Amino acid sequence: MSCYNPDPNCKCRQCQGTTTNDYQNVRRTYAKECIGCGKFKSLDEFYAPTKECRCKECVKKKRKRYYDENKEVIKAKVSSYRKQNPEKIRDTKLKQAYGVGTEYFNAKLKEQGGVCAGCGQNRKILWRGKEVEMALDHDHITRDPRGVLCIKCNRGFGLLEENIQTMLNLVEYAKKYKK
Repeated sequence: MSCYNPDPNCKCRQCQGTTTNDYQNVRRTYAKECIGCGKFKSLDEFYAPTKECRCKECVKKKRKRYYDENKEVIKAKVSSYRKQNPEKIRDTKLKQAYGVGTEYFNAKLKEQGGVCAGCGQNRKILWRGKEVEMALDHDHITRDPRGVLCIKCNRGFGLLEENIQTMLNLVEYAKKYKK
């Protein structure tokens, strides 16, 4: 059985059929032995081939086992961190979703005069038992951020699928039945 090294003259112990002591100083460029499962695997199967000594599969199993054994402690730590660092959490979520952080959000809100771009009000509302701040609106096709809306305007805009004609029709409808 040979390793993943394409070199026919590979000197690794898997190709040579030798023990660890015989070839301890042989540099393995294309394959590495996992200390978890004991198998030789391609370097692509390690998260950090030069540092990690377990393959991705073994790391995943080890992390899952650790999580299962310490589930309540981990959940408590995560909950505590989220309560203590709401701005960091918000910044991370904005960066992951739209590629911008709270600096962009705050600049946009300031540019709008600190109010919703839709209704012109500064609203923090209670939503599902917690206070919700204004939302960063984005184009649903390009995912580019646009402006800041209150939660009601943002949800309404999304539910109308950003269709301008539907919005205009609703304005006419509202005018027609306004008393």
